[in-house]
Amino acid sequence: MTTPRWRGTVIYLGSLAAIGAAGFTKFAVLAPTSTSPESSTDGTAAAAGSVGTGQSDSTTDPATSTGAGSTSDAGTTTNDTVTIVGSSVQTRYGPVQVSVTFTAGQISDVQALQVPGGHHESVQINARATPLLAQEVVDAQSAQIDTVSGATYTSEAYAESVQSAIDQRG
Repeated sequence: MTTPRWRGTVIYLGSLAAIGAAGFTKFAVLAPTSTSPESSTDGTAAAAGSVGTGQSDSTTDPATSTGAGSTSDAGTTTNDTVTIVGSSVQTRYGPVQVSVTFTAGQISDVQALQVPGGHHESVQINARATPLLAQEVVDAQSAQIDTVSGATYTSEAYAESVQSAIDQRG
């Protein structure tokens, strides 16, 4: 019994498609992302402060009102509470972006909107680092925080994003 001549071509094309898909999956996190609040996030995004582990097609609009207060371009205002989204800071492993909530002029909460998550190790590192960094920002009431061991790039970008939110608030 002989093998059809086209079988080798099918195997070659299937292999080529698998390699292309694997390459796209691995290197898609390196694609440039938009930092404008009106556009959708194209990277590792997470909602409500959870650590991002994959691609997200959700849109983030930091100028959405959550209550009876007024709304500004810099964030969400509800009476004495304002949430400001910091700038997206690109690291060698992916973007880092946070939102900082100010209550009565004090930093009351920090949520990670984007953290590197293109690799299993990055997910583990950032799952450990982001809660520590958020607590340090709240304790210090500034972006002058210590880096988390093993998450130096994330720590530095986190502090930079926090500082941009503080600067936006004035």
